[in-house]
Amino acid sequence: MATQKVWMDGKLVDYDKANIHIMTHCLHYGGGVFEGIRLYETEKGRAIFRLREHMQRFLDSAKIISLKIPYSLDEICEATREAVRANKGVKVDYIRPIAYYGTGTYGLNPIKLPTSIAIAVVYMGVYLGEEQMQKGAKLITSSWEKPSNRALPVNAKVCGHYVNSVLARLEAVNKGADEALMLNSEGNVAEGTGENIFMVRKGKLYTTPISAGILEGITRDSVMVIADDLGMPVTERDITRGELYIADEVFMTGSAAEVQPIYSIDGLVIGQGKPGPMTLKLQKAFCEAARGKDPKYWHWLDFV
Repeated sequence: MATQKVWMDGKLVDYDKANIHIMTHCLHYGGGVFEGIRLYETEKGRAIFRLREHMQRFLDSAKIISLKIPYSLDEICEATREAVRANKGVKVDYIRPIAYYGTGTYGLNPIKLPTSIAIAVVYMGVYLGEEQMQKGAKLITSSWEKPSNRALPVNAKVCGHYVNSVLARLEAVNKGADEALMLNSEGNVAEGTGENIFMVRKGKLYTTPISAGILEGITRDSVMVIADDLGMPVTERDITRGELYIADEVFMTGSAAEVQPIYSIDGLVIGQGKPGPMTLKLQKAFCEAARGKDPKYWHWLDFV
């Protein structure tokens, strides 16, 4: 049986030995950045979805928090491929690169600390569950507000930022929902805890803008490109919570979530109470693109 491996600072180590010190700065203060990248099985072998775009965002996130990455974009992409190749024969579908401030000081200032980097390849499966993917997920609006652009650089995938998402997700689960909808400081819709959000109203497709305090999702961008190719252009604008209640369709996108239909928000059933035609069309098209079934989007795939 193949042994699961993790790439750590240029070396491959066994999964159960991929450890860090208890005084790692990131563990205490959240000073790290990460990515989530899907790995698909295709007829041409394993393929990493939009690897270069993900790793560019990884480097950009690190820059924003002054975390020095000792690798170029090409080198970190190759390290990701190496991690995938090292897990041949292991059931995996998700890649988690992480870079973080290491050990050396015990206060807030990390400026003299070394950077550590790891790339794990794991199995996630369907993010919110098979039933939710087929019938739609149940959302509640979280009482926790998305941090504003004044509070945090929300365009970066910073480890510490996600305490906000964890609180919102716990609130949703404790109330019997699958996921949480998060509002921004202006009371408008931002995104989910780890997904961007789209709605269909009167035959038109909308998504929240970057200025709403969202992560600039790569799956979000992919769906927007596909939608435009299918003659369903997406308008970026502020969306209110009330608009979602009376939308014809609502769905979420993310590397983990892919294209996730929404069944209800705060107990109110969306549209006809089932994934709508535009959602299904985009879900199918994205699935085919990500799994190498549509040659038009092969440039998004990094075959390993």
